Amino acid sequence: MRRWCFFLLFPLLLTACAGGQYKIPGKESRAKVRVLGVVPLLVDARPTVARPHWDQVVRLLRRQNVGREKALVRLLRRDSGYFDVRAVPGDPEQLCSALVAGSSLAGKGADRHRRYRFNPTAVAELARKNMVDGLLVIVLNGVGRPESYWGRAHLNYLKANYNLIEAYAAVVLPSATVAWDYAGPSDGGFLPLQYPDFDEAYFNRTDEVRIKNISLVGLKRTLTRPGKSLSGQSAFPQAYRRLFEEIATAFKPRLFNLF
Repeated sequence: MRRWCFFLLFPLLLTACAGGQYKIPGKESRAKVRVLGVVPLLVDARPTVARPHWDQVVRLLRRQNVGREKALVRLLRRDSGYFDVRAVPGDPEQLCSALVAGSSLAGKGADRHRRYRFNPTAVAELARKNMVDGLLVIVLNGVGRPESYWGRAHLNYLKANYNLIEAYAAVVLPSATVAWDYAGPSDGGFLPLQYPDFDEAYFNRTDEVRIKNISLVGLKRTLTRPGKSLSGQSAFPQAYRRLFEEIATAFKPRLFNLF
């Protein structure tokens, strides 16, 4: 009976850790990275989705990102199990240009996401300068993929291709090897850029539901909408809270990370 319970529990442990994936064994990764440096949130400015005024979306993200990583540092110090977690200072735009060496699309359907490669020289220098064993790099980027969005009354939904902002996170060793990465949050990404207009379809008495772009003002309101407190901060924006808590949860040592 105990053996049966273990095999029933083991897939659940694996599922719980699906948000983050170790590229090298978890035990080896923990041995290599004792002190983790958290880089300011980066934005991939390339127009990777069809969106009017993309440059304004990029500027909005950069403004709202300022200083957010400090809350993630506090959260990881408390929950991640690293010997130390510290913020890495720097201009996010310059850091993105220096650290990011390229990207590629991975996954299919609802799992479609963008993975990044990093510049060994820049990573090694930044890690040396800040006396850390590895860098946590988070890149916000645009991607299009199938999602199911519900109407406001949760009576109907539309599954279609939507543009959204997702977050790719990676623990990068000084050699630029990715020791661990994460593509999320799940279910709608970090910031939806579009929505299905069910009200328009209803009042026009049609089954055709058009997909529309969320305005810049709407995107700003979503990014600043307060949620629950995060690591002692009241009214911390819900979008960032969700992202940081998912990353922190994925970092927590678990059974399968020991192998």
